[in-house]
Amino acid sequence: MDERNSQYELQRSRNGLTVPVINGVYLHSIYNPVKEAEAFIDGHAETLKYKNKVLVLGLGFGYHVEEIARHLNSHHGDYEIIILEPNQRLIDDFISTRKFEDTNIKIIFKEKIKDLFTDWNFVSYLMNKPCIIKHDASFILNKDYFTKFLAYQAPKDILNYKSILTEKSQSIFNENLGQNLDSYVQGIKESGKKLERNDFLLLALEEIKNLNYQG
Repeated sequence: MDERNSQYELQRSRNGLTVPVINGVYLHSIYNPVKEAEAFIDGHAETLKYKNKVLVLGLGFGYHVEEIARHLNSHHGDYEIIILEPNQRLIDDFISTRKFEDTNIKIIFKEKIKDLFTDWNFVSYLMNKPCIIKHDASFILNKDYFTKFLAYQAPKDILNYKSILTEKSQSIFNENLGQNLDSYVQGIKESGKKLERNDFLLLALEEIKNLNYQG
């Protein structure tokens, strides 16, 4: 059994909503999870007026996420919420029990932090500098995971990203290893020509290698 779920149960709150209790931690109020979520998001209301992309650390059972979506919907015509959750069992129970109706919300599960940073869609999302909101109970329960995520430093050696390139870009790697590759990227920047997809990838990788994600 996964130690993270050694004591795992779904309880009913006083108003009938599902509340996960994992290793003694209640992920939401056992009285009224929705009212708790409203009070929690009030502290982020001003930021949500100006940010239409949000990264949430911790799924819980989604009540706080739905409240974030409600705020975003009132201020933005277009918005996106990504939830980072390291507990697959919790995700499965949430989806089978209630799941999100809002298609602007996406849950991401990666067991290893480094795998998040080889997911090009996730890295692209981070490059848009989303507002980061941590769900306190989830953070307490998965403190080591989320702390490592917030302190993660992307490898500075561009060769670490070879595996996520297209076949054409990988051939460029093979022909231009080391400093020659940096010169190739610099040539793209200075050429003034219309960029192709592979050019964009290499320029993006050049940016990624210097990223330092801090919470």
